[in-house]
Amino acid sequence: MAAWLSEGWIADTLELGAVMPYQAGVSATLQYFLTDTHGTEYAYYWTIRDGQLAAAGLGEHVAPDVELSVSLEDARSMQTGLTDATSAFMEGKLRVDGDLDLLMTLLPITGSNEYQELERELARRTDFDRIGS
Repeated sequence: MAAWLSEGWIADTLELGAVMPYQAGVSATLQYFLTDTHGTEYAYYWTIRDGQLAAAGLGEHVAPDVELSVSLEDARSMQTGLTDATSAFMEGKLRVDGDLDLLMTLLPITGSNEYQELERELARRTDFDRIGS
């Protein structure tokens, strides 16, 4: 089981995301910034190309389309399925900088059954009590 925000977690994310349904033109690079209660920041990114996860990595991407910032605890809650990302955004827990319209084009993907299964499987493969390494 991979530690959350580790290379193993990224590998699992890429494996699962590569089989998402093809959706022409639905593409973006998302940069995530997670901050714990001590101010430590964790960063990772996903690049979605035509609806499929084409790249992912730890750290900062050189040219993201959208940046998402959230506390580590709220991110954990979203990744484990306890909190919906749209609700977190509406409640001010998830801050978005960049092309919000582009981010909105991804909503059909995140609402799909395939994506929901990806999230469930990724959560099953992840040890959320261990971070990094």
